[in-house]
Amino acid sequence: MHLSFRSLSACLLTSTAVASVTPSTFDVANFKSDDIIKRDVAVIGGGSAGTYSAISLKDKGKSVIVVEKKGRLGGHAETFIDPATGTPVDMGVLVFHNITVVKNYFKRFDIPLNRADEFLRSEFYYDFRTGKAVTPTFTPSAEEVSAAFAAYLEQYSKYPGLSNGTILPSPVPEELYMPFGKFVEKYGTQAAIPSMYYFNPGVGDILSNPVIEQFRYWSADMVGSVATGFLGPVRRNVSELYTRAEAELSSSSSLLLSSEVVHAHRAEGESGIMLVVRTPSGPKLILAKKLLIAFPPKLDFLAPFDLSATEKTLFNKYIDAGYYVGLVKNSGLPDNASISNAAQNHTEFTFPYLPAAYSFAPSAVPGLQLVTYATGQTTKSLPLSDEVVKADIINTIKRIQKQNPDKFTPTEPEFVDFASHAPYNLQVHAEDIKDGFYDKLYTLQGRRNTHWTGAAWKGEDSSLLWKYSEEIVVPHVIEGL
Repeated sequence: MHLSFRSLSACLLTSTAVASVTPSTFDVANFKSDDIIKRDVAVIGGGSAGTYSAISLKDKGKSVIVVEKKGRLGGHAETFIDPATGTPVDMGVLVFHNITVVKNYFKRFDIPLNRADEFLRSEFYYDFRTGKAVTPTFTPSAEEVSAAFAAYLEQYSKYPGLSNGTILPSPVPEELYMPFGKFVEKYGTQAAIPSMYYFNPGVGDILSNPVIEQFRYWSADMVGSVATGFLGPVRRNVSELYTRAEAELSSSSSLLLSSEVVHAHRAEGESGIMLVVRTPSGPKLILAKKLLIAFPPKLDFLAPFDLSATEKTLFNKYIDAGYYVGLVKNSGLPDNASISNAAQNHTEFTFPYLPAAYSFAPSAVPGLQLVTYATGQTTKSLPLSDEVVKADIINTIKRIQKQNPDKFTPTEPEFVDFASHAPYNLQVHAEDIKDGFYDKLYTLQGRRNTHWTGAAWKGEDSSLLWKYSEEIVVPHVIEGL
């Protein structure tokens, strides 16, 4: 038997669990009827996983409401449209794996895919701290890279639970929480490391990270796509997927943009959940049977969500990196080659010191350079301000110009677009992994009518987030509805 929403309100108002709000906070009598939203599922976070899950739930006949803090859907899918030519330039999410869930999702919104362009290999390396040219000392052949990835996959394949999240053996083998650098030495995968590092910026110190944290992104699908090719939208505009999803959700009054949950109560059993949401048109009350949280589970972001002691303990263990993307004009950098950051004699791979820009690369619009920037790992959800990052990037370009006047003309670089993707690549320390962090994390699924999806639960990979949401999360959410 399902309680009515009026009964739900009464249940929650008599609960002693609401410590930071008054009984009137969730009282339906305090909201206009048009401001009370009743749904099967409330999805909080309209990034990659949240948007996909909402559409999937809708397709399965469930009513949803998506609450997104930004004024658009898409999360890390950032696209700049050049005003002069109308050419789109993707800055965040660029490519996808050639797997069924990806092809079905784009087909659903009538967006054609084709094989994505090959990534332009760096032709120039500079130490961005000094602006001076660097000659990489480790340059493996294509055959060596292929052999290294094969050795990597041989070890990865020992853990089939990784296809369903971060499901690990118990007890957790030391091989999964030892530093990735030791794994590299043990299995001779050195030749794959430069590709791993530059394909996935924002991981901090890759060689110090626990092995499982590397496995979470560098899946078998990722290795396969590097070898055989990725998919991308024919029109080279990843954000088109989200504008179409946004239009569909808006047409059924299933989307609140520029909105934020300010109070929440999550009950067990049939009592469901209640949310008070701040929106541009005033406060709304959401009454839902289940809640799906699809944003990074950092404590500062989760403050309104009435967390349990267990949730607080687990989420407090996360560390992350700052990751930022942008487009710069008047850079004086080449339109036919990328420039990567490297530090001579810093690791055998000449990896750069962080925080710093990773690389500058030509975009689809001549004269616009795509830049990526990252910090080391930290407990802070927002490690650096946008202003600090942008200033460092501009100063980096000027250092390169000054130290290499024969190659680069001095200019006054300017940003035409910029976005922060912090907090990026949530992970935990080796001791937490050893102590069963991920096993404990997944026991939260379904408790207090709350489910979770997003990169923290799978990895920073839209394709596999959709697969994880479709095959694991959405079926569990639907149970009992």
